[in-house]
Amino acid sequence: MSMREGAARKPAGNESTIDLTPMLDVVFIMLIFFIVTSSFVKEPGVELMKPQATTTEACERGTIIFAVDSRGEIHYDKNRVSLDRAMRLAETAKKEAPQANVVIQVDRETPAFAVEQLIDELRPMLTAPPCISTDDEV
Repeated sequence: MSMREGAARKPAGNESTIDLTPMLDVVFIMLIFFIVTSSFVKEPGVELMKPQATTTEACERGTIIFAVDSRGEIHYDKNRVSLDRAMRLAETAKKEAPQANVVIQVDRETPAFAVEQLIDELRPMLTAPPCISTDDEV
């Protein structure tokens, strides 16, 4: 018996193997799909004591988030920004996500004029009224 004849023989018994390659292909395709279609929210990065509200409505597609702290300083993506830079950042974020709305998080001690200035600055690029983030009444 030659070596080739011995190598061509299958081992005795009924051994079968499962090919996992198609399953891994599907898993990787799903992973790529979820990574590509997900949107990441940029948190403003400042701790706020939000005011309470008796009536609230959910803000649809609110993913451009600014925060105005108790000193009237504006924060975006964990950085303090000036009023004119807030407009440029909002325009850039709007290009990335055209359906996104602006959400403004405020502190209980935030001066009203600071929020008004921010809204006035962002008004030209707004497609819907900005949402003000609050806590539910307890």
